[in-house]
Amino acid sequence: MEVVQYKCPNCGANLEFRAETQDFGCAYCGSDFTKEQIEQIYPKQEEHPLDVEEPEKTEEEIRLEQEFEAINSLYNCPSCGASVITDDTTSATTCFYCHSPVILTGRLSGQFRPSKIIPFKTTRENAVANFKAWCGNKKFVPKDFKSDATIEKMQGIYIPFWLADCRVNGQMIAVCKQSSSVKSGDYITTHTKEFAVVREGSMIYEGIPADGSSKANDELMESIEPFDYSELEDFSMSYLSGHAAEKFDITKEQVYPRIQKRAADDAAEQFRKTIKGYSSINVTTQNMNIPSINWKYMLLPVWFVSYKFKDKMYYFAMNGQTGKYGGNLPFDSLKAKLLAGGLGAAIFLLFSLVGIFL
Repeated sequence: MEVVQYKCPNCGANLEFRAETQDFGCAYCGSDFTKEQIEQIYPKQEEHPLDVEEPEKTEEEIRLEQEFEAINSLYNCPSCGASVITDDTTSATTCFYCHSPVILTGRLSGQFRPSKIIPFKTTRENAVANFKAWCGNKKFVPKDFKSDATIEKMQGIYIPFWLADCRVNGQMIAVCKQSSSVKSGDYITTHTKEFAVVREGSMIYEGIPADGSSKANDELMESIEPFDYSELEDFSMSYLSGHAAEKFDITKEQVYPRIQKRAADDAAEQFRKTIKGYSSINVTTQNMNIPSINWKYMLLPVWFVSYKFKDKMYYFAMNGQTGKYGGNLPFDSLKAKLLAGGLGAAIFLLFSLVGIFL
């Protein structure tokens, strides 16, 4: 494996991709570089790393390394020499010691190399502001959930996504009724007509997304959609500088049921909307199938922070392109009980005082 960093040609400090200007900047000397300039300066960074011949090891060393590699990967930070340990789905990270951005090119080669990427458009400051607005007025969240320590964990991550282009062939049969009532004296006469309504057709879908990371919560990822695919760029390693990234560990075959359900449910809803003018509609038969599907693998930007409370994980995520955000909040039952107890004591005291004056 090979570790890659982009250095400023003028001063040698680390370069980072900036979402607000869509270029690369050096925080030390203030130099600015476009993506095209970086690719010209570091053409070899975009290539796949070469295999390095390893020295001969003993059987015991090989066994221990195999056990370690089963769950971890070990890299050396080029800036400070510290070891960077990642799990087997991480493709870019930050050194834990000097905080230098580190790109793990071996994680994005071959079948794991995406074809497209949407670069970050929103900044970390945007994400932090939205996080504070999202949880700021919630009274029963744990105190340290809003703390600087939690906010410090906010990180920009490129999440792997499978995008599906597909055609849905559908048929829907419904029993529909039209009813009318006529009043004559003390009697009301209701006339009901019953119809068999059939809808058949095909619908074309482009870019139905499903995240390919087992770490990403599916419902949370869907809550921050949509992404604007008109801003897709050809994948370049340079976009990962300063951000984390994951490679897919869920295959397109595994996400197919999710894609199928999303397409079929939407197609059925569109079919249902065409049935109008009836007092009641009862769908009796519904068949939606996908005869063909085309896949794309790409990385999409997400600002992300996690929080553990009472052995359960809670997440906040923001679309790194549009700024749309969502998440799930922890509920501190102790804080709620203390507040309820305080209110009860205040009410008891109030009635006691009223009783004294009476």
